Amino acid sequence: MYHIALCDDEFTTINYYYEQLTQLFQKLEVNCSIDMFTDSGKLLSALYEEKRWDIYFLDIDMPLVNGLSLGRKIRELDGNCYIIYISIHRERVFDSLEIKPFRFIPKDEFSSRIEPCMKDLLAECQNESESNFIVLESSSTIYRYRISDIIYAQSMDKYITLFLPDQQQTEAIRYRISDLETRLAGHGFIRIHKSYLVNYQYIKSIHPSGIFLMNGKNLPLSRIRLNDIKTTFRRLTL
Repeated sequence: MYHIALCDDEFTTINYYYEQLTQLFQKLEVNCSIDMFTDSGKLLSALYEEKRWDIYFLDIDMPLVNGLSLGRKIRELDGNCYIIYISIHRERVFDSLEIKPFRFIPKDEFSSRIEPCMKDLLAECQNESESNFIVLESSSTIYRYRISDIIYAQSMDKYITLFLPDQQQTEAIRYRISDLETRLAGHGFIRIHKSYLVNYQYIKSIHPSGIFLMNGKNLPLSRIRLNDIKTTFRRLTL
């Protein structure tokens, strides 16, 4: 299942994209869900609420938040997604390169370019490296999670629970948090407390009293680790 976000301030245009993509995915026999936004500010708010999509189709010229600013924020929050710009202004392709989009499609060529674009994208998705996932195994079950979807892990009585977007969380899995920390090394996770391991991408602010996440959650931190936590966070965000 691919989750797609369409963002264009023109109602007629976004409905046309929706119909074209729905028909194309049916033709390719691939499942997808499509959310439409005619207000770029609402899409941005959804991102801050930890809603994520696999593929974003963005217009560039939009009121409130233009497509380039929106693309920068998406990249900050989710480095593994695909961004496709659709614009009538062909010259903006050079501006969009900063965001590293998968493709730039002129609006008047959408119908002819969308199928080869999506075929290339789906082929790339199928070749996605397994290094972007982590597999955990309990006594009876094997779990596989995309690493970028893990907001934080909490340890309790030799078990860990992973907290995911949309207020989802896993069942408790018998696993040591120190072993999880080792396996997630290099993926931007910070050990803030003996019982908590946090994905830096979801951290909003760091205070002596705790770590505040983008979703409003407040996690405890070890004051002994405070300076190391701040140093690691600065390194990851610069």
